[in-house]
Amino acid sequence: MPVYGVEKYIRKCLLSVLNQTFSEDIEILTVDDLGPDNSMDIVRELQASHPRGKNIRILTQPHNMGCWAARNRILEEAQGEYVMLVDSDDYISEDCIEKLYSQAVEHDAEAVYGSVLPVDLEGNTLDIGQDFLNQPYLVLEGEDALANFANKSVHPTLRDFIWNILFRKDFLDKHHIQFKKARFNDDMICSCDVVPLVSKAVLIPDYTYYYVIRDGSLSNYQGRKEIKLDEVEEFIRIYSYLKNKCLELKDKPYFETRCTKGLILMFFMICGILKNRDRINPPLPDTMVRDAMRHPLSLVEILGFKQHKLQNLAFYVIGNMPAHYAVRLITMLGRRKRVI
Repeated sequence: MPVYGVEKYIRKCLLSVLNQTFSEDIEILTVDDLGPDNSMDIVRELQASHPRGKNIRILTQPHNMGCWAARNRILEEAQGEYVMLVDSDDYISEDCIEKLYSQAVEHDAEAVYGSVLPVDLEGNTLDIGQDFLNQPYLVLEGEDALANFANKSVHPTLRDFIWNILFRKDFLDKHHIQFKKARFNDDMICSCDVVPLVSKAVLIPDYTYYYVIRDGSLSNYQGRKEIKLDEVEEFIRIYSYLKNKCLELKDKPYFETRCTKGLILMFFMICGILKNRDRINPPLPDTMVRDAMRHPLSLVEILGFKQHKLQNLAFYVIGNMPAHYAVRLITMLGRRKRVI
């Protein structure tokens, strides 16, 4: 787990890992990203006092590098047969590893996804409108099986967080999986890269991960007087990567749906930006909004679609009209969707 500025949460998170019912040894990698608080003092205290504390291995970064680099350090240093990532402000169920591992062994799976329960800081269940966090039991085997499930609809069917997934280490090594440099949402980028590569996955309905929703995260605009333009630019860069990933998937049966989902994701992100536009400094140019909505495909390619053709044509038009009119049209559509 990456550790930076989580003094209030790290004890609960780390204890949830240390107190697992899984009887075999668990290597617990904590990456000290040189934060300003006492998070690592708590890690060292538990390392010294807990019966399983000897399983904690502390990796110290040369300087503060960010979550993406900390996660890469974990992938490089992990010595076990399986790897699971946990965010240090969340926590896992006491039987998390036992349940995920048993499914991995039974089905020789490359990835096992547990279900996720959103909670507040007191542990109360929250409804955040993401029903796909609660999964059915599924064994998905064969090339594109997981990706087909993830893209069976333009609506989300598989989460794009990278935590609460037990990965076989040799699968990650075979495909040279690495997190790309990003200030935030590096897990979404990695999930985007990983899902098309998985040929055997298991999804289980059991809640094995508690996703703690709190204010103050970098990507949370609420309650902030000013939003820096460079933060908005970073969001657009990340979502452009997710949008343009479809260019590598043209031969896949889910290509048209995946292409559409990338544009829908960008549209709603842009709506969130426009909703808070008066707080962005320096001001947000219309051209930046319009260019973010540019379709990665040509008009000829879109006209050949058998699915979602009208939606993609609409996005194509938005991305090619004068910037001022593109912003006005996105704003109107966003208000109809009640997201602006």
